[in-house]
Amino acid sequence: MAHYALIFVNSIFLIYFGLFLLSSIVEKEKRAALVSLAILLFLSLTLLFIGLTSVLNSFYWGLNIIVLATLAVIFTPYGGVASTRIIDTQTRFDERDIMFARARYVAGSDAYRDYYRRHPQRKKTDDVLRAMPNLLSPGGRHYEAVAAKMADTNFTLTEKLIPFCQGTPATEKMSVPAAEATAAVKRLVLSLGAVDVGVARLDPIHLYSHVGRGPGGYGSPITDEFENVIVFAVEMDFDAMRHAPKMPVVVESSKQYLEAAKIAINAASFIRSLGYNARAHTDANYRFMLPAAAVDAGLGEVGRIGYLIHPKYGARVRLGAVTTDIPLDFDSPVAFGVQHFCRICKKCATHCPAGAISHGAEKPVRGVLKWSTNQEACYRYWRTVGTDCGICMRVCPYSKPGNFAHDVVRFVIRQNPVARRLAAWGDKTLYQYNDWQND
Repeated sequence: MAHYALIFVNSIFLIYFGLFLLSSIVEKEKRAALVSLAILLFLSLTLLFIGLTSVLNSFYWGLNIIVLATLAVIFTPYGGVASTRIIDTQTRFDERDIMFARARYVAGSDAYRDYYRRHPQRKKTDDVLRAMPNLLSPGGRHYEAVAAKMADTNFTLTEKLIPFCQGTPATEKMSVPAAEATAAVKRLVLSLGAVDVGVARLDPIHLYSHVGRGPGGYGSPITDEFENVIVFAVEMDFDAMRHAPKMPVVVESSKQYLEAAKIAINAASFIRSLGYNARAHTDANYRFMLPAAAVDAGLGEVGRIGYLIHPKYGARVRLGAVTTDIPLDFDSPVAFGVQHFCRICKKCATHCPAGAISHGAEKPVRGVLKWSTNQEACYRYWRTVGTDCGICMRVCPYSKPGNFAHDVVRFVIRQNPVARRLAAWGDKTLYQYNDWQND
């Protein structure tokens, strides 16, 4: 009977690591495949020699007891999960300060003169960055003419869709219960290609204080927005992200920005057809900080890299949103261990070629305790390689594709601090990324 128990336990492990081996091969992760193959060979030998000698049996039993005890610990929920902490009165962020807005200020323009009159300490750095080759332009390290045109077409189309983000609602307002409206909007958004969608009341603190780019005019105060927000995520293709920081990444990024824009515009148009106000928020046309609103809508948590970490897709998502005054039922924020895991992991910071991601603990930022990214260093690397990089998304352990092998790890990470430490150690052991360092 004892032998049968040992065979059963080892068979479970054989199945799991067999699936892990297959997923590693599909994902072209050589180190993970070799390690899982070695484990499979060991487990196979274990089954082969069960019952051969009492010494071997004692060794295998002892090993299995240790493994089972470890599994019992990591699968047991305890310790809770931390979420982003608000430690002081929050303040709004000025969109004029983001690097994407500053990169557009043309020397001699009113925006240029106004911004650097107020922020003279940034002028030298920004002038140097603007003098570098533009994204998707010759001179970037990974520039490819055809791929660059493909990405540029997507970005251009996304901007051309901005006039459709707003409109006049139908004269006749339909009386739609909040539950029905919420279900209809979510169903529409998911049918159009989003992988997740949530609803929240838009916290005014998430609004930008002033316009930095897009419609409305540089420097215009952002004083009001519709009270409810629908936030959704579109998935970034895993195979494309494997090429970070080369051109396939920015092609995929531009494609998903365009998809998000189409979904948001469609959803906003639908809501307006019911007689309610709605505004789509798309790339270069945001009026609030999407990751923060996405957290409120229950789509995930913000990690060390400053991006939303989705429970299933990790950092491999782009966000879109619609603000509206139609009555909706709100979702609740979720917490699944990202804050604690990011304190342990630090993989994005280790592999960031620009050194833009902090290795340290969270710090107060506008009243919130969180990690902040050196956006100048990050953007400098973008202009150097000619793409939007994506290395941090690629290496994030949460960004692994969805399959049974990775879903088991995602499940245990939720459970307790010990599981998260083991998962972080396992990820660093199994997955090593350094090919771009030799470019």
